[in-house]
Amino acid sequence: MISNRTEYAVRALIELARSSELKKSDDIAKSQNIPPKFLPHILSDLAKSGLVKTSRGFRGGIALNRKPKDILFKTVVDAVQGPLIAYECLIGITDCEFSRECILKSVWHGVQTAVDEVLTSITLEDLIKENNSEVNNDNT
Repeated sequence: MISNRTEYAVRALIELARSSELKKSDDIAKSQNIPPKFLPHILSDLAKSGLVKTSRGFRGGIALNRKPKDILFKTVVDAVQGPLIAYECLIGITDCEFSRECILKSVWHGVQTAVDEVLTSITLEDLIKENNSEVNNDNT
């Protein structure tokens, strides 16, 4: 399931993609209706993953660190909530007495494959274009 954190992260990235200038966290939160107390933590996760760059100080702010066409939706999901897993048995979190002859394992693998294909086929630029917004192509 896609979390609210991921939605906020995508909206913040869209806001950054529309601008060629550094943006303040409070300005992003206000324009995208993101709770201001959550955004710094989300931006920190995005910075750690290399999706955004930050600079401190009076003239500091946040900017994209990649071009919108180079930011996969899956990368954003992984950065702020971790990978989406269709079912726990696919990553071995739980011991299942049916794991050897599981009749559903192929279904879960198919679901996982479909989810991964969708998440890796959508870029930030795609999302922006779907919403008829301008993309700033000056981002690094």
